[in-house]
Amino acid sequence: MSQNSILKDFIALLFFGILLIAGSWTLLYSLQTQFAEISSAKPLIVLSSFHGYLPGALVALVFMLGYAANRLWRGLRKQPLSADNGKTTAIGVLAGLVLVVIGSFAINAYWDNKAEYAGYQPCPALTLLTNRVTMMAWSKNEALCFDNDTRRIIVRGTVDETAQLAQHLTAREQQQQAKQRFLQQEAEGRRQINQ
Repeated sequence: MSQNSILKDFIALLFFGILLIAGSWTLLYSLQTQFAEISSAKPLIVLSSFHGYLPGALVALVFMLGYAANRLWRGLRKQPLSADNGKTTAIGVLAGLVLVVIGSFAINAYWDNKAEYAGYQPCPALTLLTNRVTMMAWSKNEALCFDNDTRRIIVRGTVDETAQLAQHLTAREQQQQAKQRFLQQEAEGRRQINQ
């Protein structure tokens, strides 16, 4: 093999390795975020279906990384490539693609069940996050899905936004309670004056 071919194989190995590491980190971070959101008891959470595609993609990347490593190893040792190596890689990549589709349905069904068990309901279509294909808002009170303040705060579906919404709703409730106390005190004051 030529030096040019070995350089290309090394670049492919490096590229697939970086993709595998980045994909694994993204999957772990997404899983951690999903678990934290469901267990947070916030009035509204956002679940992403994006990471449902990652396990299949990671399987395909492992096979592609293996293929690139085998090519580089054989090139450095000046050995011919076996014909079965490409077939094994193709079958592994196809299995990864099938797992992308099947895995996304299975993983998303798992998260949907976890959210329902925690007391959340999905917001109706076209209420929140209409610009996000892989994100779905879930609430404990369906009225939040139609609330103008919620629409103003929940734009990208981040954890920070759901935390900000929870703080806003707590402050709004405290404000309403303070207003009720003020009105009660004012009503009692009028009764005392009229007596």
